[in-house]
Amino acid sequence: MAESIQVVAFEGGELRPLGPEIVPGEAVLALPLSRLVVRMVRVAAEDDPVKTASESLAAVSPFPDEPLTVSCETVRETEEGRTVLAAALPEGAADDIADALDAAKINVTKVDVLALGELRGLWPQLSGGSAGVRRLVLLKGADCISLFVLDDDVPSAVRAITSEGDLRREVMLSLLEAEDFGGARPLSEVAIAGDVDASGLDAFAPVRRLEVGEDRVRTALEGVAARAEEPSSLDAMPSSWREVLDETRFKAKLRKFLAIAGGIWAFVMLVLFGVPFVFGLLTDRQKGLCREHSRQYKSVLAMKEKVDLVRKYSDHARGALETMKTVSDLLPLPEGSDSSCIELNSWNFRREDGVRFSGEADSAQLVYQFKDALIDCGVFARVELQGPSAGKGGRQRFDIDCRFEAEEESE
Repeated sequence: MAESIQVVAFEGGELRPLGPEIVPGEAVLALPLSRLVVRMVRVAAEDDPVKTASESLAAVSPFPDEPLTVSCETVRETEEGRTVLAAALPEGAADDIADALDAAKINVTKVDVLALGELRGLWPQLSGGSAGVRRLVLLKGADCISLFVLDDDVPSAVRAITSEGDLRREVMLSLLEAEDFGGARPLSEVAIAGDVDASGLDAFAPVRRLEVGEDRVRTALEGVAARAEEPSSLDAMPSSWREVLDETRFKAKLRKFLAIAGGIWAFVMLVLFGVPFVFGLLTDRQKGLCREHSRQYKSVLAMKEKVDLVRKYSDHARGALETMKTVSDLLPLPEGSDSSCIELNSWNFRREDGVRFSGEADSAQLVYQFKDALIDCGVFARVELQGPSAGKGGRQRFDIDCRFEAEEESE
């Protein structure tokens, strides 16, 4: 996600990218907790989370007359219902953000909480511990201190503190809110990330400093980028911003479509006027090539015919005498006798095709034996036998057609 779409944060009055620079286009926007209306809400199983959360956020919104676009992220779900982190961005408090985005030519695709991304990066230092305890987490930012009260790794109170002078009071109010939301639990520790004055906080629980990298915003943006891959994460983008995004995407698609249509039109014009001219040139060239190819083909064909003629009359293996010797040598002899038991009485030799002959044999078995010998000799590609049939004197008459080439199969 971090490679396919950029992530930017608006903190301290300016935009800061996750990458080396801000590139005009679409981006996920991360905002400080003080810019959003955030609250933990418990929703019954049969209720709509957005509707329930909208009523809860409207009661604490600094802009009571402005409708909020509420987004909910489920942090715990049971058979009775679910616990959600609800957030919304009041448009009345986002004019400077919109101006900075317009100046950077950024179209926002999603609005997330910067502190949640930072909390994700610090989670290895916070996860685990004893069950049934409560922890207080303070994250120092440029605009505010983000306060989280965690009950068994699940938030029970979320608050933005804009003045450190009232830090002890805000912590007390947050713990009371957490107790009202999640019940009474012992506070095990106060975990602090960043330059936060912890004076007096040790009265609540032991204070522990978390290790923070050199670039806190970059670490937080990496967490936001990882959260952006999760479909169930928060998206507190106002509805008007969503409409602007949809309109911008539509215009981009329209420009792309018009560019493609213009290219197709130019191509059609090029084909309409250029193809006949080019086709004429190619036709003339092709005709010249065809004439030259025809001349060369005829020359090669004549030479091939001469070579085939020489090979034909030079191939003694298929001559009449060689063929007759081959057939004679394959005639079977009767056991205990030197005279042939098969007599050939007709012989028709064709040099290009093969030989066809007729004969008589003492038995049909000798005819079949003779046929098998002709097939196994390897000289003939095809041997066809007609017969044997009984003739005069009880001898078996037969006809055999031997071909040098196999018969071509018709498709």
